[in-house]
Amino acid sequence: MLHAASKCSIQTERTNQQPALALDRSLSPTITVYDRDSANFINVPATPSPFSNKVSYSPHKLKQKITQRHHSSSKVMHFLLLGASGRTGQHVVTELLSQGHTAVALVRTSSSLTPRPGLTIVTGSPLSKSDIRSALLAAPPNSPPMSAAIITLNTLRKSDSPFAAQISPPRFLADSCANVCEVLEKDAGCSRVVVMSTAGVGDSWGNLPLLSKAFLGWTNVKYALEDHGLVDEEIRLTGMDWTLVRAVRLRFDDDRKEMDTKRDVRTLGSKGDGMGLTDSVGVAGVATFLVKVAVERLFVRSAVVVAD
Repeated sequence: MLHAASKCSIQTERTNQQPALALDRSLSPTITVYDRDSANFINVPATPSPFSNKVSYSPHKLKQKITQRHHSSSKVMHFLLLGASGRTGQHVVTELLSQGHTAVALVRTSSSLTPRPGLTIVTGSPLSKSDIRSALLAAPPNSPPMSAAIITLNTLRKSDSPFAAQISPPRFLADSCANVCEVLEKDAGCSRVVVMSTAGVGDSWGNLPLLSKAFLGWTNVKYALEDHGLVDEEIRLTGMDWTLVRAVRLRFDDDRKEMDTKRDVRTLGSKGDGMGLTDSVGVAGVATFLVKVAVERLFVRSAVVVAD
């Protein structure tokens, strides 16, 4: 398994009137405080932080820290997000925050996601278990316990061309998902994970239109399909309460953004009964469905194909 460096930086924008904190574990024990009046960051001395290099990542202490957080409301939930800077993931962030929930997002670069109230941004890699643990520890003290993880990761190619070379390492999705499941279950006492997958994976392959099958087999998109397939197979062997949301062809048309947000997706079962060649689904609609599934605990330990 490939592992990224465990160095993480943390940006938090609080929902209350307290100043936001930007922490970097590689620095000396100081806190960079954002002064909202002057719109500047100031460095101030700090007492030892739970995000410093001295923090213990033992499963017992991590679970104790997370479970001791108090609920500010019985309806407020806290989520771990992977893939939050992507086109679907950004809609997931917006949907969660609009409902009053909080989230911590693990991203490769902090600049890829705009800080917002209720959102904590941690830089790191899902291929590093220590980075995932840092994300779990990064939430403000008044956050609810971890409720679930929502994963909208995908493999990367050099361009959007379906023939472009693959950049992501083999098993990027499978290993990332395995790491999240292990850390959540063993260290945080959380068993809920919702994963964005794709139509054609698992038992939905049989109902995929023939032209779609030919496209996937002919282009480099097949590598993403294979990795999603590994996630599908391996997550079933865990003790997690998982849900796999298999989206048909994603639509990124900005002109339909508002419509996508308001539209409920159709569920076609695990096998994608009735899938057609022209079927598509907007990213905002998928994001809304992912959040609904996570919040309401729908389709637990099952897969579901979605389309507009």
